[in-house]
Amino acid sequence: MTAVHPPSVPSLAPDPDPVPDPIEDLLADLQLERAGLPGRGPVPAARRARQVAGELAGLGLSRFVAELLGEPASVPAPAPGAVLDLEADEDGRRISYETWCAEARELTGEVWRWLSERRRAAGASHDGDELPWWCGESAFPLPTDSVRRLAEVTAPVPDLSETAEAWARPTGLRGRATAEYNWRWLLLGKGLYGRPGGTLPPLNELITRLVGEARRHGLLPPGHRVRVLRRPNTPSMVMPVRLPGSSLLSLPTAVTPVTVQYLQHELAHLAEHALRPAGAPLAERWAFDPLRSEGWALLLEQLAGSTAFLARLGIDAEAAAALARFFAEEERFSRGLMAADLALDTDLAGCRTSAEALEAASAVASRTGLRWAPELLLLRQTRVLHWRSYLAGYAWRDTVRTELVARFGVDWAERAEAWALLRDALARTGPVAGSAAGFLAALAGLDLPEPREPREPYASRSHEHEETRSR
Repeated sequence: MTAVHPPSVPSLAPDPDPVPDPIEDLLADLQLERAGLPGRGPVPAARRARQVAGELAGLGLSRFVAELLGEPASVPAPAPGAVLDLEADEDGRRISYETWCAEARELTGEVWRWLSERRRAAGASHDGDELPWWCGESAFPLPTDSVRRLAEVTAPVPDLSETAEAWARPTGLRGRATAEYNWRWLLLGKGLYGRPGGTLPPLNELITRLVGEARRHGLLPPGHRVRVLRRPNTPSMVMPVRLPGSSLLSLPTAVTPVTVQYLQHELAHLAEHALRPAGAPLAERWAFDPLRSEGWALLLEQLAGSTAFLARLGIDAEAAAALARFFAEEERFSRGLMAADLALDTDLAGCRTSAEALEAASAVASRTGLRWAPELLLLRQTRVLHWRSYLAGYAWRDTVRTELVARFGVDWAERAEAWALLRDALARTGPVAGSAAGFLAALAGLDLPEPREPREPYASRSHEHEETRSR
């Protein structure tokens, strides 16, 4: 595990009163230990989990705890061990990229077997409630409406070469062989300014201002404690420690233009955790609909594209205009890449060998205009539920925004009533009320009835990986 650096912002709120629930204490310690931090209990969390295995099963938390312990019910997705570093010189970047590609090539057979097994298992099932193969990593049953929306995502694959070339031109990046790597370099805003990150506030100041914005809208209760971990070369992510009491916010050490965007996205996830009602059943407080979660985070993230919002963060007008333009281009580019993932998912259904799978990946990569390394595109298939959640989330976000504009006007983000409505929708839990459909119903002032009898968690055989904001 990457070493945890002492947080520069150790706490952004006072400690909440602890909830006297031994299972919740266990979940909190499992999350802390997973992050490389000491738990609060005198006995290691893994040992306590074994001692209360029966109670965890009764609460529907066995699979969730298994993943926190690194013991998933199914074979984990293959993943490279190397980190794709962002060296300042062209030759260093090329070497890093080639190392990453080489490891992805070595994993091709394992990735294909992993994908094939999941497709085979889904096809062999005669259960009418069985999820599609790409939903097979879910700890909790996904709402039926969300599964339908995720399955219906059919975004086209645009030609992305024009955007990539426009980004690359001022940076001096060259060579289609490293197009995928160059995209990552540009995604972090290298070359967006004369001096990378030079016009942005320091990270601690940026965190404080963004958290202040969230608190201004009531998205973080006064008693909710936020611990910030600084980790180099890692994606940003939120780890709930105690719902609804405290969270961990893990951030990379470097400050780049997308740091604003990523922070805003993760604060949305953090708010969804923090606003869970303390009295809700424990399993409901830990179950999240991926469509609702990503759609809500994309809604809040989109506010970062407003020059007025960026000005409140202390960013000057010229830099704010450049950032807003960059964020719009980045969304278009990322959506195109995710659409390529879904196109490949469809094409892989007709493949029988890893060689055929690589050929299909090459064809899809060619349609993007970027000529991605096929082994890297194939590797992304292990996270296709994540990409589906994003693409469906964009459409869901636009529906929510349309409703907000209809009720409160184009300046809805400045209206306290709009934020009160959003907070109410976020605080709802349960298989229906806590779903993407339930959120929309709450905005429209409707109440969807919960099912009379809870369904058997058809996805309980496996587990949903924690979302990490990493495109």
